[in-house]
Amino acid sequence: MPPQSYYVDKTNDTSADTLLAIGFASLLKRILRGIQKPSKGIVIRDVGPYYEIQLPMPITDSDLQRLEPFTLVRPLVTDKRANEQEEQGKTLDGFDYQGQQDIAKAYYEQLKKLPAHLRTPNARLSKEFQQIPDLTPPSSELVHDQTINQMKIASSFNEVALRWQALGELQREHIHLLLALFAQPNNDLAAVVAAWQELANTHKLLGKACVTELQIVNPTTGKGANRAKSSTLSEGNPDNFWLLELLKFQGFMDAAAPYVIQGSKDRKTYVLQPTSIELSTLQGMMRAFRAVCWSSTAIKMDIMASLRFAQVFITLREQSLRGENQQDEFVDEEQLYSVAQGFEVAFYKDMGSAYATMNVASINLPQWLPPIPTLEEAEYAQAILQEHLVIIQQLRNSKGEEGAEEFDLLRFYRNFLSGRDLKPFWHFTAAYSGYLISQREHEKDPRKHIRQFTINGLEHLLTMSTQGQKLTPITSNPGFKRIAYAIRESTVRAQYRRSQQRDRSRYEIRYGLGQELKREAHYPRKFIAALSDFLHEYNAETAREEEKVANMLSHPLTREDRRAYQLRGSVSYTDIDEIVALIDDFGSETVAFLLVAYGYASEPRKGESEATPAMNSSTDSFSTAGRN
Repeated sequence: MPPQSYYVDKTNDTSADTLLAIGFASLLKRILRGIQKPSKGIVIRDVGPYYEIQLPMPITDSDLQRLEPFTLVRPLVTDKRANEQEEQGKTLDGFDYQGQQDIAKAYYEQLKKLPAHLRTPNARLSKEFQQIPDLTPPSSELVHDQTINQMKIASSFNEVALRWQALGELQREHIHLLLALFAQPNNDLAAVVAAWQELANTHKLLGKACVTELQIVNPTTGKGANRAKSSTLSEGNPDNFWLLELLKFQGFMDAAAPYVIQGSKDRKTYVLQPTSIELSTLQGMMRAFRAVCWSSTAIKMDIMASLRFAQVFITLREQSLRGENQQDEFVDEEQLYSVAQGFEVAFYKDMGSAYATMNVASINLPQWLPPIPTLEEAEYAQAILQEHLVIIQQLRNSKGEEGAEEFDLLRFYRNFLSGRDLKPFWHFTAAYSGYLISQREHEKDPRKHIRQFTINGLEHLLTMSTQGQKLTPITSNPGFKRIAYAIRESTVRAQYRRSQQRDRSRYEIRYGLGQELKREAHYPRKFIAALSDFLHEYNAETAREEEKVANMLSHPLTREDRRAYQLRGSVSYTDIDEIVALIDDFGSETVAFLLVAYGYASEPRKGESEATPAMNSSTDSFSTAGRN
């Protein structure tokens, strides 16, 4: 009985292994279609030392006997190449590069004429965009063939693509070799190469068994890259069995997203790392991902790749729950990490005449996204993700560029995505506090104000993270909430009063408060002293405003008076006692970063009880006598 599972060993521990596995799975899909068997249900699963590929039904020897020859990856046909073929009286079954370039040009001209709301990445996933009449996008292969052409490896790519086409009926024998190679773990490549050599001698096949490994699908290969000590660049790239390199190019078409980095000629390629995913779903998700993830600067693009793929997952999951999906894009997993782990990222430096691999890394997908068993939870997850997307997108200075401050913020956030620790995120929110106030100070139009995190969003991170769940005693503490409220009233709220309500006579804006608390966060006594100084000034300022209104009204203030005159609440001495107790239990750094994050976040708008903590009378205010 032929197997229903195949195994592709991880021999490089890079995206080359992933591309090979996905390329082989795609070959199996083409075979099943060719023999008119169901091709839906090919599952790629990462099981550690190898990828397992499970078929919905086996492929038998008799099946292969009725398989007609087919094209796997189409060779890239430029005008020059087409003319050469015409002179020889031949036609080339390939990818019409110039024709697709023309279609792309016309497509982008059409996009410029659309309303502004349909020219955004988010719009590409909407029904409204997908139902626009007479909007013809180029082939999904174009971006990959552009990369192949720009990286100047079109001739090498075409060599393996054309070799497969030229096999004709002998494709069946080559498929037999690949099925034998991957029939079990610990793939015996040497035996298969020897069997191919016998086949080549018998049928007088042109070409060697091995071809050069290209950096585009083997990011760690390069001249001198595989020597123990690369003291010279005279050594050429390593070679590999040509069929495996062909499959990697097929995997490149399916699972890779190549980009030119904004403002340069350097490149980055993102290859999806599957956990367990059906091949058609992977192909559909990557098509949608490439449509919504646009080129950006190097560090921002890493972040956006992670967030945009998560957005695609949630959107397709929503459509699945509504029963709206196309068959090839059905997402039935509730958890993002059940589908994919993240992206393997290769950075290629433009050297003028060629590209050189400068860095190979990985970026994780958001682990804080909740499982999505219901439509309501899908909508909630989408809202949380949009909050992060908007905040990351808006990190640019007045010239539309990323300066040193934006770079540091993006670095903190990328570290947060790449690891399993919330600490980089709290560093991000602490640094973002000063950035938020500064940017809003320079931008007087509230419609253009950069966005705050929401308290709901921050609490979601804590509840979804194993580490964060241990911190909920901090954020649920009443004293913590009231002091975070005081920070908010003295920073973003005070700035709003001044810029939007023209109220310049009441509350001072504490511009550097978040950074000051962050500076002292490592030292408990210094942090308590800095927080105490702030709260003393805050309560004194609050009491002065209360006195002014009370004298004007000539009676003690009521709750209605406070609300009518938009007076803020004071902080009691017991609140600082609770903060001191939290520091004893969790440390000053953790408490400080959480206070800053929550202090600069926006509150829910469900009602006064949620938006504003209970106000304390001025007689209970914290004073200098309570300092530690």
